[in-house]
Amino acid sequence: MPNVVEYIGDTAYLLEIIELLKSSYGVNAFIVDGGGNAVEGLNSLPADPDPEPAFRKFYPFEFTEDIGGFMCASTSEDAVLNADRFINASVTAVNAILQRELEIQQMGGEIVELSEQINFLFNLAKKVMGLRKLREFCEMSLFETAKKIDADSGFVIVKDARNENIVIPYRLGEDDVMKIRTQDVFGLAAKKRDAVLSKLDNGMSALVSPIEVKDGVIGFMAFLREKDRRFFTAYEKKFVGIIDDSISSTVETLRLYDNLKEVYLNTVKALAAAIDAKDPYTHGHSFRVAKYSVAIARKLNFPEDTVVDIEVAGYMHDIGKIGVLDTVLRKAGKLTDEEYDEIKKHPGFTWRILEPIRLPENIVLAASQHHERLDGRGYPLGLKAEDIHQFAKIIAVADVFDALTSDRTYRPAITVEKALTMLCDGKDNEFDREIVMALIEALKDGLMVQVLEDIYRDLRYSDLQNLNQFLVMIAGRLLQPAAGINEERLTG
Repeated sequence: MPNVVEYIGDTAYLLEIIELLKSSYGVNAFIVDGGGNAVEGLNSLPADPDPEPAFRKFYPFEFTEDIGGFMCASTSEDAVLNADRFINASVTAVNAILQRELEIQQMGGEIVELSEQINFLFNLAKKVMGLRKLREFCEMSLFETAKKIDADSGFVIVKDARNENIVIPYRLGEDDVMKIRTQDVFGLAAKKRDAVLSKLDNGMSALVSPIEVKDGVIGFMAFLREKDRRFFTAYEKKFVGIIDDSISSTVETLRLYDNLKEVYLNTVKALAAAIDAKDPYTHGHSFRVAKYSVAIARKLNFPEDTVVDIEVAGYMHDIGKIGVLDTVLRKAGKLTDEEYDEIKKHPGFTWRILEPIRLPENIVLAASQHHERLDGRGYPLGLKAEDIHQFAKIIAVADVFDALTSDRTYRPAITVEKALTMLCDGKDNEFDREIVMALIEALKDGLMVQVLEDIYRDLRYSDLQNLNQFLVMIAGRLLQPAAGINEERLTG
């Protein structure tokens, strides 16, 4: 049975009280446990005290559980009554010691809990470090927290920068998520702005915590346990609340980042459209180059943040045309050598425009080097293979492919098959064969490549029914030597 010795390590104080009661008041005292049994070594009687004293009185200790107290006995009731004030004072002192020990234990428990929380947040921070997408961050936070608290399932539902719901299930279907989301516990959590424990209509235990940003509650993180398992505890509720508070600031930052990124991309698109508008025959060119570049980059398994930079470079690659004479850009006939030299200035203008505004260097180099060629015969710098930025090599393939497959003043659009044949002929001399192959793979997937679905239908084909067969054949040609492409007028 539990007794005071388990909570008070130093028993000398108890022995002093017992000895004082014996010597000053003639009262035999001993400590008993929660079951009324004498605790060995803490008494002024033999180990087996007299079971039939003339008078005995019990003074219990106050604690979170029954741990016994002082049992005082004497041949005279007056002796115990005379000692009563001293005994009560002694019990009060022992209770104070017990309370202090309890607080130390609770503090120790809280330190352990806090240590667990800090350790979890530290490990979570390491895993989410570098994540810039709201979905990825919420998914990682949900999965790691669910595993930590041993939830059977759960989900995050949160509004993105466009105020559209992102739904991330954990061991649930999206339909299940939307059904559960309608239950009252979510309204309660939003109203309290704190984590809430509840039982769902189907008997499952639920722990729901709101995701709150400066503008209010924008979503929830929910965890579920099957009805045959224990309910979530108050500690787990507190733990999830702390996690939610910790991630809410990151959620707000990522939503702001997404919003700024969208504004940034829309500004870039508007600027590209304005440049394309200078030449009615290149209308939509920058848009298509950006989309082809994105499709190529994804086929090459570039990280999504890198893909965004390549997309921006695609939109910006012809921004230097703002410095080219309109009469040259709009000329319907063949360009003179002087006019072609004027056109060739636009990558240099692109560099001069983009470099001062502190865009990432990858974007500036990709946009300004897209007319360089592997054999060094490109412009404006005549760079060779290893000196040309990888992103610029992607823009180059996308730019030439769109130039070939689009109508121009001096010729109609050529077919996809012919354009790819020309690109394959230019491999290693002008274009990176791996990048040409990535374009072929993207076109092979056709409408399944979402980024190309607005472009794919407008392309012209020699034989659409046998396109895949052609693409397989042309991919094989990438292993053969190439003749090269006449670059004149393929300026994009």
